[in-house]
Amino acid sequence: MDTISRHQLLAISIIYQIGTTIIFGFASGAGRDSWLAVLISTILGTAVIMFYVGVTNLNPGLTYIECYPKQFGKWLGTPIAWLHPLLFLYIAGRIVADINNLVPSTILPGTPPWSILAIFIIVIGYALFLGLKVMGRLAEIMLPLLGFIYIVEVVLIISSGVIELDNLFPLLDKGWNRVWKVVWPLGIIQSYGESLALAMVWTSVKPKGRVGRTMILSTLLAGSFIALTDAMAVSVFGEEIFKRATYPMYALIQAISVADFITQLDATGVLYFCFTAFLKTYIYLFATVRSIQKLTYAQSNRSFIIPVIAIAFVFGLTMAPNVIVHITVVEKIVPYSPIYLSLMIFIPMVLIAVSWIRRKPA
Repeated sequence: MDTISRHQLLAISIIYQIGTTIIFGFASGAGRDSWLAVLISTILGTAVIMFYVGVTNLNPGLTYIECYPKQFGKWLGTPIAWLHPLLFLYIAGRIVADINNLVPSTILPGTPPWSILAIFIIVIGYALFLGLKVMGRLAEIMLPLLGFIYIVEVVLIISSGVIELDNLFPLLDKGWNRVWKVVWPLGIIQSYGESLALAMVWTSVKPKGRVGRTMILSTLLAGSFIALTDAMAVSVFGEEIFKRATYPMYALIQAISVADFITQLDATGVLYFCFTAFLKTYIYLFATVRSIQKLTYAQSNRSFIIPVIAIAFVFGLTMAPNVIVHITVVEKIVPYSPIYLSLMIFIPMVLIAVSWIRRKPA
């Protein structure tokens, strides 16, 4: 059976929740208070994830998708359940579009974007055929390595003498309004609400139990990581430059210069981003094919892998004409979509209430 351990779930969840956020960020609208917006989003996002965990705990043995037909009935629950693989596939296409925008414009200029995406999606397809257990082992190996690289980069940034802590103050000088605009709905949905795809992994965790604790720990660690990165970016660039930066983390790594010898480490930032994007795309596509398998009662999900990755590839190539449009859609349109908010926030609340009522003894 394709299973993972709790430690592997922890590694997958941390890398997944960091995901593309490490490069694009989501809290730049809060300016110097971005790190505070991230921490608030993390706390509220943890609560949202606990709703997902609660649903699966109230429906033991079922994946998240299977809970809808069981609790809402065939005629209502099945159509709602089918919206989820469509949502997962759409978001996976968005992440592939991130690769399409970032890599050709940074470390591989002049390389045809379709060739970069083709290699990226083929490797993901191969990983999907290998199964979740292999990805769990890879995440378990890569998390300490990525953490070590990040610590080295932090030390080098401090050694470069570019950090100005005065840029972080005064705190909340423009009030709470811009912080809350970042927190809701973008901050809660980005990484945390999108952890809904991870719910399709939880039934594969052995031994069972403590999924909730693992998810809380991973969310707090990932949120702290993102908050620290934003705080460093603000202290290095100042509020105005930070707000205008397309790739804050990438620009932060470019600022490293120790004795005019250790410089131009931006390629490590892109590679860092590529792996987190790889794992996040993998989880979305895994959730997509597993959801389709469960809803079609198929014996295996392998027959769905090639069509799904082909669609993600086309999405990545055609979803946005440029990075500005892409980021605008991701930050200004998608999080406010009624379908997006309903599937990630409101419907899960109804589902957990119905599951609790129906399970409660008379």
